[in-house]
Amino acid sequence: MHPTPQSLPSLASIWQLLELHRPALAETAARQRLAADPADWPTLLALTEALRQQQRLEEAAYTATTAIQAEPNAHEAHFALAQALGMQGKLRRADISLRQALRLSHREPRYHAFRAQLFYLQRSYNAAISCAEDGLQLAPEHADCLLWRALAQECLDQPAAADDDFQRLLRVAPESDLVHARLGRVLFNRYQPAAADRHLTEALRQNPALAAELVPLLREARRQQLWPEWLLRSERQGAERRALGLDPGLGMLFHRIRGTGAVTRAWWRTRRAPLFRHPLPPNPHSRWRWRLKVWGVVLAIIGGVIGLTALSVQLGLPAMTGIMVGSGLLAIARYLNEQRDDDD
Repeated sequence: MHPTPQSLPSLASIWQLLELHRPALAETAARQRLAADPADWPTLLALTEALRQQQRLEEAAYTATTAIQAEPNAHEAHFALAQALGMQGKLRRADISLRQALRLSHREPRYHAFRAQLFYLQRSYNAAISCAEDGLQLAPEHADCLLWRALAQECLDQPAAADDDFQRLLRVAPESDLVHARLGRVLFNRYQPAAADRHLTEALRQNPALAAELVPLLREARRQQLWPEWLLRSERQGAERRALGLDPGLGMLFHRIRGTGAVTRAWWRTRRAPLFRHPLPPNPHSRWRWRLKVWGVVLAIIGGVIGLTALSVQLGLPAMTGIMVGSGLLAIARYLNEQRDDDD
């Protein structure tokens, strides 16, 4: 016996389950409705979102495509397909679907925000800003548009403009874990560890599921707060030079060697902090990247030490030679310890 329309879950109740992040229950309810009408495209959209929330992205893309076949002019279905494809890393295909959604409905700020995100992920920062501003013309306080414009401005070395957008974001979306997490990363990369700590901690409080992503950054931010200001300033200047495509220079290497003791003390003082004592889930994909990075930096430090040692020998400074070698070995040991912590 087929269920009667009155006995089927309502579409509104399915979306309510999705808003409460209960995708498995929403999927069951959506499939009950689709058993009665497989071409019910609004229910297919709800099922797409349920599958997307469960990270079943290929199924989500297939379901969104089925919704498009049922109603080709449903801009929401094209947007749902773009989201599923984007989460799979198929950014160009996602953009094709998104352009179709925009063709059918150009006045949806979230579509412009998502396109800004796609351009940002492809490092097309000017295009990301342009798309975000298209959305902001429709909704001046749209959080996603502000976020992706701010991040693109930061990548284009426009920190003042990025700061303005982040301040607006904190007013319109103060409870967004995404905003706090992204801002925390920006501040961490600027070597502003105290400010980064505040936002990373807030993001973790709002969404503990972000621990694997945020705890390593938070740990390093708390260690950097114990560094001397001159070392933070040196690292900040080095990051700014790298952003401009310039070599940080031997001065930064000298400051890193000089700061080995301070960095080691900061590591020692934070190693037993309760937040960092719980092991994070292993990430096999990042382990090999970290190992390559470790040995690349180790070789660079060894090369720098050898060069400085040779120079000090040539100048007849045997005491300086011992200092250079000892400091270089300490720098290598400190860096290996840091990377081992990050891998764990």
